Amino acid sequence: MAPRFAAATSVAVLTLALAACAGGPAPGSDAGTTTRAGAPSVQFVNPLPKYPSWRKVGDCMKKQAETTGIDFVETGPTGALDPTKMIQQVQQGIASKKNAIITFPASQAFGPVLQQAQKAGIATATLYGSEDPASGADVNVGVDWTALGEQYVQAIAQRPGEQNVGLIAAADTGVGKSWLDGMKAAAAKTSNVKIVGEVYTGDDAAKALPQASALLTAHPEVNVITTHMGTTTPGAIAAIQEKGATGKIAFLAIGPDNGGKEGLVNGTVWRVVMQDLCGLATSALDGVVKQIGKPAPGPAVPFIPAATAMATADDLQGYLNKGWG
Repeated sequence: MAPRFAAATSVAVLTLALAACAGGPAPGSDAGTTTRAGAPSVQFVNPLPKYPSWRKVGDCMKKQAETTGIDFVETGPTGALDPTKMIQQVQQGIASKKNAIITFPASQAFGPVLQQAQKAGIATATLYGSEDPASGADVNVGVDWTALGEQYVQAIAQRPGEQNVGLIAAADTGVGKSWLDGMKAAAAKTSNVKIVGEVYTGDDAAKALPQASALLTAHPEVNVITTHMGTTTPGAIAAIQEKGATGKIAFLAIGPDNGGKEGLVNGTVWRVVMQDLCGLATSALDGVVKQIGKPAPGPAVPFIPAATAMATADDLQGYLNKGWG
């Protein structure tokens, strides 16, 4: 089965690409530790500990660990997304004989190393991963891209007239492809939403502006831009502004970070996709703890969907107050 998401590295994910929790550490290799003798030990390898939405995930996971009596440690790269560093930290967790490991599979190389963890008797959970057993996950928590595509398109379809949509994805493989496929399938069911073009950024914020500009140049009929990555927000807004199309081209962003919240207020962003990040974090921790001591699942990895919503300027703060991002 195809990967579901976060996003939004930008996730994330969440990127897919995700609002800041007040305070909270920005861990390097061993921060955010909760230790209890005899408790199940869980390591969370956070892809972007300093990025607000991933910081929220880590903080909420730690809080749940404290509430449920789990020996918890969070690790992660100190700067930009670094899959190699993350894999090294997963391997450290295996060597340390953790009972469970949770991470975001930032590259295809995570499958083999998580399978290695499973063979060592370690329960594994992925955020925005895959239900394919080859992913090495015992449980996957994320976004159902088919359902989310429906949400995106239903919102866009309510706009008057023909909606010519340009998509900005990480790539046409993996999570990016899952999102693209979900959007296209949903658009095909409507009478007024048409996908007219797509570009890729590799979830690199520096590529968002040139790629969004290229999209608008190649497809001047575009009147809606959307994405599954939070890293896209500043570049997409800038590209729309450069075309003098603020208010003419609707931008549906991922999360309130990187100017998403401000964009809703000043009119440069039309809608923001919000996710229940604390719910996602709690589900991942509880789900992987339940898998400790059990064999790897099959033929498909159990999937736990995260709740999502399309926020407007009027209701955004309400979602933030509930721990969404």
